[in-house]
Amino acid sequence: MSKSILTAAQIGCGKFAHQQDLVNLSTHEKVNFKWVCDIDLEAAKSAAKDFNVPHYTDNFMDIVNDPEVDFIKIATSHEVHLPIVEAAAAAGKHIFCEKPMAMRDNEAFKIIRAVRKNGVKLCVDLNRRMSPAMQALKKKYQEHIAEPKHNPWQYVETVREPLPEETYHHMNIRIQDESSSYSLVHLNPLTGGGEIIGESVHWLDLACWFFAPAVPCEITAFGSSRLSHGIYLKFNNGASMTLDFSCTGTFDYPKEQFEVTAGAALFRCLHFVENCYYGMPDSGKETFALQSDPYPELGSGLDAYMEKYMKNVSGSTNAKIVEQTCPLIVDKGHKAMLNGFIDAILNDKPSPCDELAGFRSTFLAQKAIESIRLKQTIPLQIEDVTPCF
Repeated sequence: MSKSILTAAQIGCGKFAHQQDLVNLSTHEKVNFKWVCDIDLEAAKSAAKDFNVPHYTDNFMDIVNDPEVDFIKIATSHEVHLPIVEAAAAAGKHIFCEKPMAMRDNEAFKIIRAVRKNGVKLCVDLNRRMSPAMQALKKKYQEHIAEPKHNPWQYVETVREPLPEETYHHMNIRIQDESSSYSLVHLNPLTGGGEIIGESVHWLDLACWFFAPAVPCEITAFGSSRLSHGIYLKFNNGASMTLDFSCTGTFDYPKEQFEVTAGAALFRCLHFVENCYYGMPDSGKETFALQSDPYPELGSGLDAYMEKYMKNVSGSTNAKIVEQTCPLIVDKGHKAMLNGFIDAILNDKPSPCDELAGFRSTFLAQKAIESIRLKQTIPLQIEDVTPCF
């Protein structure tokens, strides 16, 4: 593409869009932000005013039919992703789609067909894989696996050859949240489908990205497909991921924690603000800047984040209102995903999270729901997780 600036449009102007998309698009140096759209025309009008966007509408076809628009960001409820993607792809627009890419496998297949038939790029905003903290964690993990080094005091078995399961790597993901995070739109089977399809696609995708090129071969899930649940995902190289998702936690403690054990070492990410590494020499902690930080003077890392959070909410009776008026946001990779997608369009590179990744996370979420309902492990065939088109 010969352009250096892309013309963009936003479809969906809800709370998430205000916190991420509208901010990121309106401040990006390589974006001409031309349109906002919402089924509530007043919401679109308000977003246009707040972010200095010249055009607003309640009809997404106004955007699709604008020849100047290069790409659109979709942040609608899940069930309308498919018709928007099909119309946009047919008009030659590149597409940045909020997760999940689709609610069901057949919708995902139709999305893949639409973007490939029309030669457009699609990126799914499964952003955790692009967070600076997870990028650093994977890099440290890969370096250690390629050339293992251990602290001199650490005992590592050398008398015998390791048993096969001692060579398998494991990721443990702990998510604790308050159920008030999830509106009835998320839980409605027609518009949201529950938290496995609406949220856990993030961590299913993260595990697939982390352990690639291995692919999932088995999934077991338990609990509620609507809210709290657990998922065990096994890969064809022996690696595995365990997700523990609870909606009965508290905003007073960070939501996400990740641990990987491999090669007699531990790699830990604490809510995208601090990484810690154990079992290796010269492996002090790494800290990461917040995306939005009203208190930079308090430092970095988990303890500093906790201090900032308590300072931010202590004078309020509603933490969710504070989120909107004085945002304290860790860097989960939203900006990096947008940057990667813009670079992919301008320089004809692969999307940082393409339509197959979007399909796979939807497929795995649906299989997890099936596992819960059948109360059994579901085998995953290679043709299921690597479809051809």
